[in-house]
Amino acid sequence: VRLRFINAIVEIAEGFVQRIHSTCITNYIENIVPMYTDREFVMHFRLKRTLFISIVEKFSHWPYFRNLGGKHGGFKVVSAEKHILTFLWFAGHQSASFRDVADRFDFSLSTLESVLRRVTQFLYDMRNEVIRYPTEVEKQRTQRYYLESKGFPGVIGCIDGSHIRIDKPSEDPMAYINRKHYFSVHMQGTVNEQKKFLDVFIGYPGSVHDARVFANSSLAEDLPILCENGSILLGDAAYPCLLQLITPYRDNGHLTQAQRNFNRIHSQCRISVEHGFGILKQRFRQLYFLKLRNMQFIVKFIFACCVLHNLADLDDLQHMEEPEVDNHADINAQVLLHNVPAADRDGDPDDDRHGRDLRDELCRQLFQRRFE
Repeated sequence: VRLRFINAIVEIAEGFVQRIHSTCITNYIENIVPMYTDREFVMHFRLKRTLFISIVEKFSHWPYFRNLGGKHGGFKVVSAEKHILTFLWFAGHQSASFRDVADRFDFSLSTLESVLRRVTQFLYDMRNEVIRYPTEVEKQRTQRYYLESKGFPGVIGCIDGSHIRIDKPSEDPMAYINRKHYFSVHMQGTVNEQKKFLDVFIGYPGSVHDARVFANSSLAEDLPILCENGSILLGDAAYPCLLQLITPYRDNGHLTQAQRNFNRIHSQCRISVEHGFGILKQRFRQLYFLKLRNMQFIVKFIFACCVLHNLADLDDLQHMEEPEVDNHADINAQVLLHNVPAADRDGDPDDDRHGRDLRDELCRQLFQRRFE
């Protein structure tokens, strides 16, 4: 009986090992990836093949990668191509676990983490080159778009906040519970009419209000220079109404017809930033629920995805399936919140008198155009 029991255990163990080996894909990059059509390549790696090749070329000349020599954190040298493909696969697949990606690319878990960290740092180092304020020519193009398509003058971009869902942090988890009761990192983004990021500010805990995040960002300090010559950004009611940042009228139930008209057009313009965040997350689905642990790594990884977003073509999205969005409350967050008094919410942000005056003038102009 004992011998039969031991044999049964051995059979189970052998079957388990066989299943593990069967999940590994031998020579995936060498044998399978070259067979993908351009459409299939975009579906799997979220970027066009031509852009991928360009990024690989740049990564291969990145000083840190060149200085690695043969020391790649494992027994095999990892090519620049394999580095970038691995990162793109991980970033682009919502359910891709470390184990799944390691099996697909024939890595140990430690080597996979090293590869992801290298590519993340490489793209993070590109952020100031790729995510930048517009030139005067670019501002004029954006202003022309919003004026001709929406009737709103002076707009060079739209700002909003988004939450990147994460697992429960080890340090100060309460601070990361947002108003929807899940753990998140806050991302502030400003986009143009092409849904490209002009500025991103990432890393505040999810419980922090949009207005406070904005007040502590470099964008708040840069507004007078960015929006010189009368140009403006548009933001929702979570932000203060300033001379360079125009927000909608708060609906107290007594808005005038002109104010309702202003809010409607204002909202139509702000769709740009909502779409920008949506496209970012649809392309890089890890951002729906980012399973990384180290907070610095999380922030840099989000930056890296924003860099790729700005480099990518919007028409790639037609080759990508719709994601499964998960915004349900986190049970761990609910446990932390249980029997804890609700924190005082930030009140309405403080509007600037000059901002309110400009909003009133824009409101008058937009309403008057209805009768021209």
